[in-house]
Amino acid sequence: MSEIKTLYERIGEENILQLVDDFYDGIENDELIRPMYPEDLLPAKNRLKLFLIQALGGRQTYTDERGHPMLRRRHFQWQIGKEEATHWLKHMHAALEKATFAEKDKDAFWDYVYQAAIHMINK
Repeated sequence: MSEIKTLYERIGEENILQLVDDFYDGIENDELIRPMYPEDLLPAKNRLKLFLIQALGGRQTYTDERGHPMLRRRHFQWQIGKEEATHWLKHMHAALEKATFAEKDKDAFWDYVYQAAIHMINK
């Protein structure tokens, strides 16, 4: 009987790190949502990397360093509507299109981030 692997194990950490880098390439030039991010994107990029590693079944460094993720609460300081969520998802989708891991794992990842983005809508 084979062991069921986490999405983190199936995708691999290097792929997650690359996906986040590609995602932030899109964020950098997005006129609508770029202002929600600090001038220096590196800390936000690193937080997303740690968050996704943990959320997908990897090590718990995000919680160790920052406490419980509380995603909606951490994002409540920004006005996030459908348009902002759509822009965020557009950049995540573009990064996912560049990714080289299995399509079924891309689909599972997309399901996760799509639900998370919808959950962040607060206006």
